[in-house]
Amino acid sequence: MEKTFAWAKENGFYGIELHGGVRYRFIDWKAQAEGKDTAGFERLQEKYGMPITGIMHGALPYLDPDPDKRKEAVATIETLIKAAARSGIKVVSTFTGRDPMKTVEENLDLYEQVFPRVAEIAEKHNVTLAFENCPMYEFWPPVYNIAVSPFLWNELFTRVPSKALALNIDPSHLVWQGIDYVQAVHDFKDKIVLAQAKDTEVMPSVMRTEGMLTMKWWRHRIPGQGEVNWNRFITALHEIGYDHVLSIEHEDPIWTGTDDKVQKGLLLAKQHLENFI
Repeated sequence: MEKTFAWAKENGFYGIELHGGVRYRFIDWKAQAEGKDTAGFERLQEKYGMPITGIMHGALPYLDPDPDKRKEAVATIETLIKAAARSGIKVVSTFTGRDPMKTVEENLDLYEQVFPRVAEIAEKHNVTLAFENCPMYEFWPPVYNIAVSPFLWNELFTRVPSKALALNIDPSHLVWQGIDYVQAVHDFKDKIVLAQAKDTEVMPSVMRTEGMLTMKWWRHRIPGQGEVNWNRFITALHEIGYDHVLSIEHEDPIWTGTDDKVQKGLLLAKQHLENFI
């Protein structure tokens, strides 16, 4: 992790958003939640002058048909919320989960049963739980998220009206759904606590032969190499008074495969975004 902090500092980044799942093997989140700073958060943030801007763990089965898996998901996010509170991190991001055998409306009813407890945990620890709007529809069955559109965000925040529930907005997922991401920023100005920077490239040549249902007619790209108008998106963030970070979420297949490619992709994304900030 120190290598990551050092590289980010050297290349002029402001902060780091961390993954809260087991695949990020450099952190023992349970120990962190217990107040044992085994990851050296405090030392690293102080040494490099670089804050940890958030923790993200999306794919948790909050609405799983199995009640035990639901309890496990709530326990996992509680650990991350406690770890965030102990480490001075203000935002933990997640999805809502989804029962693939139920309709969206039925999943909303299930959400209304499960998430008051999650919101209560976040409120208790003074941490904001932000829904990231990634549909994950390219995976089957769709088990990950229903917080995917402005219509559904309204439903989520209305059904569980907690000050601890908010939005981690990622325009890349709105583009291919045909949703106006600029209007979404304005409509949810009071709920946006984190903004992720990822782009989407639409590929009409693939759509013509494979159709829309394969979910292969678009792919994620770094900012500046897809369809998002970053000038308009960032201007909208300025207009609502957003003054936090743009967290570059790197899922670009062109800039993946080696450390050099990943780093080049991050630097190209940063260079593009700096035109508007």
